[in-house]
Amino acid sequence: MAKIANKTVPAETLLKAEAQSFDTIAGHKEAKQYLMRAVESDSLPHAMLIHGAKGVGRTSMCYALVRYILKHYVESKQGSSMKWYDDVSRRITSGVSVDLQVIEPRGPSRQITLNGWRPGKDDPDELQYYRFVEVRPIECPRKFLIFRQAERMNLALANFLLKLIEEPPDWLTIILLTDRQSDILPTIKSRCAMVQLSPLKKDEMAQFVHGNLGLDMSPDKLEKILHYAEGRPGRLCEALKSSQTGSQLALANLMLFFQKEGFLSLFRVASDLIRLCEADIPESDRANTTAIESALAFLQGWMRDAYICKLLGADSAYPLLLNKETATQLTEFAHDATLFGLSEAMKHLDSASAFAYRQTDSAYVLETLLLEIGKSLKKTS
Repeated sequence: MAKIANKTVPAETLLKAEAQSFDTIAGHKEAKQYLMRAVESDSLPHAMLIHGAKGVGRTSMCYALVRYILKHYVESKQGSSMKWYDDVSRRITSGVSVDLQVIEPRGPSRQITLNGWRPGKDDPDELQYYRFVEVRPIECPRKFLIFRQAERMNLALANFLLKLIEEPPDWLTIILLTDRQSDILPTIKSRCAMVQLSPLKKDEMAQFVHGNLGLDMSPDKLEKILHYAEGRPGRLCEALKSSQTGSQLALANLMLFFQKEGFLSLFRVASDLIRLCEADIPESDRANTTAIESALAFLQGWMRDAYICKLLGADSAYPLLLNKETATQLTEFAHDATLFGLSEAMKHLDSASAFAYRQTDSAYVLETLLLEIGKSLKKTS
């Protein structure tokens, strides 16, 4: 179960991106209209790049597009039935459709490589992506090749994909998803139809809360959760998910230990932080979230909460905290820090978030970051 402002939310109401359709996606009117018209006029580009901030709905839009293509096929072809559509749609949601392949970062480097795109020694894990591309669709009118976190493909795969985009099989639709479109090769972007998803407007987010999630909140509580979500439904859903109180307490005590012991505790804190944050990643997100990303997200939330506690005082800050379960530890941490020091620490975290995903040694990245945070917390002005 998930909790927000003393209201319990059934976990099943936090919608899966793989189950979405254009009817269930909140906002993004222009993007949906463009894609629907392209499908209806049989002019949908064979390669698309859907980009926008994390949590804005890129994966949901991708699966909604796939469903709309299937629905249009049913409506335009005699002999097809909605039962066929429902069966295929269910397999897509479950991730077992033979005509939809999702490519994600793999291995310690968290990169998308050429592994699986050529037979023999170039496919040690027997992924056989090349077979998926070569064979005609079996149950769908088209095949769908989806690259999640496309910015993480290495140069070798990017060059291979460029050739595939230029000369694709007639039945293949390629969809790249990213929140860092500036990291995609310009040659690939120039050959893809760009679909940008911007954060939702306030009224659209309110409709998402009331309509999609079925929550009934007071105006004050709604204002606070929407302020945190920043127009991103995915981020709002994450805020509604139940927190692991035990691990949150361990992380809070770890931050107090770091503040007290300083640089002598740096290596232990970095190691424990990686371990605790990795354990907190939901099973459904493990393919897309690394331990360092989880640790950075925790540190950003912690420093943000400490800054608010220092600025407003414990009682006034409490309703705005992301880590309400550890408000006591946050207040203690904020008491021994300065506003300037907390602000500097948040700047270091923002900077680290832009490059940390490219690093293979997460422990080194976190140790270096904690070193800078420790220096910042010592500053008074």
